[in-house]
Amino acid sequence: MIEMGMYLLLVSTDAEGEEERYRCRVADIDEGHILIDYPVKIKTNRSTFFVDGMQLSAEFIDPKSSSAVYTFNTEVIGRTKREIPLLLLHDPGKDKYERIQRRKFVRLQSPVNAAIYLNNKPPFTAATEDISAGGIAIALPEGVEAEYGDSGRVFLSVPMQSSEHHYFEIAGKVVRTRTDHTNRTIVSIEFTDLREHEQQVLLRFCFECQLMMKRKGLVQ
Repeated sequence: MIEMGMYLLLVSTDAEGEEERYRCRVADIDEGHILIDYPVKIKTNRSTFFVDGMQLSAEFIDPKSSSAVYTFNTEVIGRTKREIPLLLLHDPGKDKYERIQRRKFVRLQSPVNAAIYLNNKPPFTAATEDISAGGIAIALPEGVEAEYGDSGRVFLSVPMQSSEHHYFEIAGKVVRTRTDHTNRTIVSIEFTDLREHEQQVLLRFCFECQLMMKRKGLVQ
């Protein structure tokens, strides 16, 4: 379930109950050990030194189905050096991983800047109504129309919690239209040519935002 190259989100809690969150990548897996690169604190985007015995919780997206988020408790048990310095985390085993997310793609009601170029339609810009690693929903500006099957290009500027931005140009098609309670037309656009590394960035964005909202009590 845990594979080389995937991201882990690590969470530490101090004596006052304050949490710090870190991002790292799995470099290798040994029996009972997960080897990771040095974690980067999400607030500062800087590498952080972890002491042996440090207690952490780790969370990750299932890389095979992208259908669930799992969490488990772990601790730092040592360090080693290969091509780069690595930390060793205790791997409690799959039976200790707890599933905390059930949807295929985590869909967030989050405003992300987008520019939409549908074929034979005037281009427009807007903030997304929601976003996932599979597509977006967006409100059509006044005077712009779209219908099921329309296709084109979607340009996104995605802000990560580390303050870095990722920019995407993705092919997409309209798979649904609806009218909301304010009489706006909302179109759902499915991504049709998303590359694997782009999907991983969007999954990470949704994953980090969902966990932040969960800790604030905004989602269950």
